[in-house]
Amino acid sequence: MTLNQWNWISVGVALILFILL
Repeated sequence: MTLNQWNWISVGVALILFILL
């Protein structure tokens, strides 16, 4: 996986955690 893909994945995870918490 490229660094850009990991960047978007981390952003998605951060958004999900922000919404759930």
